[in-house]
Amino acid sequence: MNPPKILIVDDDEIIRTLLRHTLGGEAYLLLEAGDGQQALSVVHREMPDLILLDVMMPVLDGIETLCRLKADARTCHIPVIIITALTAESDVAASLEGGAIDHISKPFSELIVRTRVRAALRNRAAAVAVAAGVPSAAKRGRRIGFLGAKGGVGVTTAAVNTALAMTAPQRSVAVLELHASPGTIAHQLGVPAERNLEALLDLPLSGGLNSAAVSKHLTQHRSGVQLLLSPQTLDDRREIAARQAEDLLDTLGGMFDYVIVDLPCQSSPASRAAFRACDFVVLALELESTCLAMARAVLDRVVSCQVTSGLVGALLILHQSSAGTLITVGYARSQLTCPIVGVIPPCGDQNLQALKTGVPVVYSAPDCAAAIAYTELGARLMADRILALTF
Repeated sequence: MNPPKILIVDDDEIIRTLLRHTLGGEAYLLLEAGDGQQALSVVHREMPDLILLDVMMPVLDGIETLCRLKADARTCHIPVIIITALTAESDVAASLEGGAIDHISKPFSELIVRTRVRAALRNRAAAVAVAAGVPSAAKRGRRIGFLGAKGGVGVTTAAVNTALAMTAPQRSVAVLELHASPGTIAHQLGVPAERNLEALLDLPLSGGLNSAAVSKHLTQHRSGVQLLLSPQTLDDRREIAARQAEDLLDTLGGMFDYVIVDLPCQSSPASRAAFRACDFVVLALELESTCLAMARAVLDRVVSCQVTSGLVGALLILHQSSAGTLITVGYARSQLTCPIVGVIPPCGDQNLQALKTGVPVVYSAPDCAAAIAYTELGARLMADRILALTF
């Protein structure tokens, strides 16, 4: 089988070199063009499987190049990812409305570029297979659980921001708030909470929790993320049975590419069933000795539910308020039996503003260190193989 062809289009030779370096370790055939006119010539000659396209270029800019590609029956099927320094919403909208499947801002993360390129090529391969009449396997999205070592570490905030960071036009993402008691996601995202788990948990265990039923109780955030919220008042509290948790994760996994599960700290039949159903569990903790001790106990509990430590990763969340009690990352790493997959730096006033306005930091302050860390965590969780951070 021939390697996928990727055309890199940018007038800046340094950017082309960076992209070559970023993708050089993969089994791709890399092609290059310095402007839109050159790109069209290469496309018609080589028919690449994917195009990485800059916007601001001489001779023929990226948006006009994109329009010509999509207007030509020979090239309209080729996926295009825009990579540009333009970050205004109008610029992003213009590229997506023009037919681009994704948008990556400069300066870019190498991990994000590799992950989105792999996703685009997988989707193209699937589309080609469907067009050829090749039957596809049943869809099964990746289920990723977020669990706090104790209450108050910010696990729900981490789950929400990571889910939003994972969204893209070609990916479907859902968040399941798997709590029997009222949760905080509706407040954090500023969405109505009338649709939630309450009515679903009254359905019969045998076949009741199917995609048709679940769809009626989803709430859509403006980002495109679909939310299945917990019951919203104490009077609506419903204990979640293990079978219900399994059915919810299986159903959502058949509906979405990625399912982020906000898990309760308290051990229950539902949480233990969710551990087993998740493809990966993110354990959130603070760099503080008491929390670290509780994290070790939680890890033992997760492993006892037949989830191996290789499918669990620690997320270190740094809070400004705990600066005086911090321990080192190296010490935490030595005390945990799972790898560290992310470190979220403090964002202080930006996080408070996000909670006040219902706009998480990945949207309200995308350039802050915490938002960048959530974006990198999302890319890591979407990779074919989830890798630990190196220090």
